[in-house]
Amino acid sequence: MTLPPDDLPSPTAAARRIGDWVAGLQRSDVPEPTAAVALDCIVDTLGVALAGTREAATRLAADDARESYAVGPSRLLIGGRLCAEGAAFANVAAAHVLDFDDNSYAGFVHGSAVVVPTALAMVEAAGGTGGDLLTAVVAGAEAQYALAEAVGNGIYHAGWWTTALFGTVGAAAASAKALGLDGRTAADAIAFALCGTGGLRACFGTGAKPLLAAQAAANGVQAARLAARGLTVPHGVVEDPRGFARLIAADHFDPTALDALGRRWRLLAPGIDTKLYPVCLSAHAAIDAVRDLMAEGGLTSRDIRAIDCRVPPVVAANLTYHRPMTAGEARFSLPFAVACAMLHGTLALEHLDEAALADPVLRQAMTCVSMTVDPWWNADPDRARTAPEGAEVSIETMEGERFVRFCASARGTVARPLSAAEHAAKFRTCAARAVGLDEAERLHRKLRQLEAESDLSRLFDFTHHAGCS
Repeated sequence: MTLPPDDLPSPTAAARRIGDWVAGLQRSDVPEPTAAVALDCIVDTLGVALAGTREAATRLAADDARESYAVGPSRLLIGGRLCAEGAAFANVAAAHVLDFDDNSYAGFVHGSAVVVPTALAMVEAAGGTGGDLLTAVVAGAEAQYALAEAVGNGIYHAGWWTTALFGTVGAAAASAKALGLDGRTAADAIAFALCGTGGLRACFGTGAKPLLAAQAAANGVQAARLAARGLTVPHGVVEDPRGFARLIAADHFDPTALDALGRRWRLLAPGIDTKLYPVCLSAHAAIDAVRDLMAEGGLTSRDIRAIDCRVPPVVAANLTYHRPMTAGEARFSLPFAVACAMLHGTLALEHLDEAALADPVLRQAMTCVSMTVDPWWNADPDRARTAPEGAEVSIETMEGERFVRFCASARGTVARPLSAAEHAAKFRTCAARAVGLDEAERLHRKLRQLEAESDLSRLFDFTHHAGCS
């Protein structure tokens, strides 16, 4: 719908408030602690995305992008260059396909997987710098997290997949920042993105999940480009009786959450959970509890008769594959995750190939793992707040001993952050799968100095590797 000038929407509408903030954001407005978290998100996401270029869903996305989009200035991590929309589509698929990318509890969102590749594609197309990329990432992340907080996490629990639902807002905001849109035009982009957004958690464990994230990114880019060409959209699409809050959020909308844009940074609080294991975050607390109990008790897998994991309802709702048959299903399987921890002492990318999944020893170990859903988990407000995806793990040994550990937050979450060395090791492990260890080391040093980069078109130039060209 195109509105005449005298009917332009009120600046108090949610989309307009977000658009004005995005348009006004400058790098100098971003406090250094927030910028440091944003840089961590960029580095982690690009490392995970490079590892993801080897996956079938990424190849599918890249092949479709090459057929659907024009050649352009933005790099595909799998190789080649397309217009920004096509590059965002392909690279977001790569960033999310392994489920190794970060999370935020502002909306239960995989925010960086959508925002970082989109911002990279758009800033590269605009001829921007590393500082411009950082600013666009902050704009996209904070925009989607603020709106997610305003409508609450009930959306996620109702079955909506919030990474796609809010990701298109983050992509539109990051794109608007990269294009230098003014507040009204940025609001048009965000409003249009919201009008067509969606995503269902029913797709978990399949290739549809990363491709929905990719589609959200492409939709956000297109929304910004259409707005830049003159599309105007009602800015009240969140508040409208036929709008987002009523139809998707069960009429829950707290506009005061938007007041904090630029004053309270969601990248810091609730913050970003960086994954140590390449599976759904809902499994991580149980993995950590098993690892710790086995180490403290001096247990091996042969000592264990059974493992029971008492978990909140959201964990059970996410981890629905009790006997996974594919790597995608295994990423959403508590028996698989716990059995890997029991047998290997950890869970890494190499444990998620089809041969490892078919190992009869692993299949047998999965039968020893049970999941007990605690319907009263969230009745304790403190536990609901501090352990939203926690686990109480009980190990019964062959000798009849019982070891119990409650893990509120997994390693890598805001409560138990990874060290700089652990962040770097994760990046090197992921990126080396695509470009080799030497180039991974070189790229890591380059990304850590991102704001010194004046030409993003050469960011992924490698000396001895033909990919990412």
